[in-house]
Amino acid sequence: MRFAPFGTQYTSEPAETWQRILAGGHAVSHDPELGLWLITGHDTVRGVLADTTRFSNAATLAPVMPVSAEAGHVLAAFDAPAVTTTADGPQHARIRAVLRGIFPTTAARAELAWGALVARRADQLAGDIAAAEATDLMPAAIRFSLHVITDVLVLPTDQAGDLHAWTDAFARLVWAHHPETQVDDAHEALALWHLCSDTVTARAQAGGGYGPGVIGDLLRYRGGDDARLSVPEAAAIVLTIAGAGWETTAGALGHALEHALIEPGRWTRLGYDEHALATHVEETLRHSPAIDGWLRVTTTDVDVDGTLIPAGSRCLLLIGAANHDPAQFAQPRVFNPGRARLGQHLAFGAGAHYCIGAALARLELSTALRTLARRLPALALAGGYRRQYKPSVALRQHTTMPATTGGGPDRHSAPAARP
Repeated sequence: MRFAPFGTQYTSEPAETWQRILAGGHAVSHDPELGLWLITGHDTVRGVLADTTRFSNAATLAPVMPVSAEAGHVLAAFDAPAVTTTADGPQHARIRAVLRGIFPTTAARAELAWGALVARRADQLAGDIAAAEATDLMPAAIRFSLHVITDVLVLPTDQAGDLHAWTDAFARLVWAHHPETQVDDAHEALALWHLCSDTVTARAQAGGGYGPGVIGDLLRYRGGDDARLSVPEAAAIVLTIAGAGWETTAGALGHALEHALIEPGRWTRLGYDEHALATHVEETLRHSPAIDGWLRVTTTDVDVDGTLIPAGSRCLLLIGAANHDPAQFAQPRVFNPGRARLGQHLAFGAGAHYCIGAALARLELSTALRTLARRLPALALAGGYRRQYKPSVALRQHTTMPATTGGGPDRHSAPAARP
């Protein structure tokens, strides 16, 4: 089965590829060009995500395409320990326990911890967009997500630009195919790791309570005890949050904005109808997951849906295809916030590796959409808008989203309820 993730179809309408693969009738197939086993059916993907014994996370962030010897030499210095997305077994369970202790994982806890800072950044987002009659929503969404994650970690805001560039390079190296930039991307991925490592090490050595934010919380949890949590492990956790925490949310916000603005009447409801807002977010995550592919490696020969996958094989779990499985979701290509079984989507994974940042992501999406819909009621996609995504086997993010504010008012305040 040919996947072709870097072709024009997948970078504009990935659902067509998912539908084609699903229509083959097999939840498992092999792409010889990529050297990947493709796993697509909803129940099959959920089962693999939950199977931490036969499917390892060790190569989750290993580049999906071969890298040059020079790029490989640079990456050899990338010595971040396995912590969350790349850890297995007892190591993963130990780190997961650390995060459950310090990272809010419910809507109520996330709102209490971060509601005010997310609302402040959403107001800035609305102000930035309102300042121009015509704008590109994707850079604005990226700034919003970047600033939230630097606030949550308490990284200096002036490092947001480097964080943006270096995370983009890391994602491009791991999930895309740009041989001409591999060496530069490898250097920037290493720079991202050094930023996280140097920041955490400096905070650990400074003492005095370790400061605020998640970095401070990690170091307080550590309490100077490497057996409890080492400084490199704390830095690797920060790397994961800094890298994944904004790229995915920016991508998801782009999807949510497109789905909201493309149908007349839907945009206004999101500002004042909390049920409509919540279901819009969930259907966005189902229909257009920001991470629509995830890598696993088999630890043994595995029979999956009647297909034998040899030990040591790389498997690409197509989360987007799983979320479009007609056996689970009726008319999956239709964006329908009122659909049944909406909570069964796999946008945040499943099992022991379920995304620790899911509550924060939902808070960001709902706050940004509510704020923008209230303050910019005339916001609309620009004429001639055409969907285009960054080439990637995993990260689904719009390259651009031109829009107009319609010359309407920037409403800094809004009524509590809509008639």
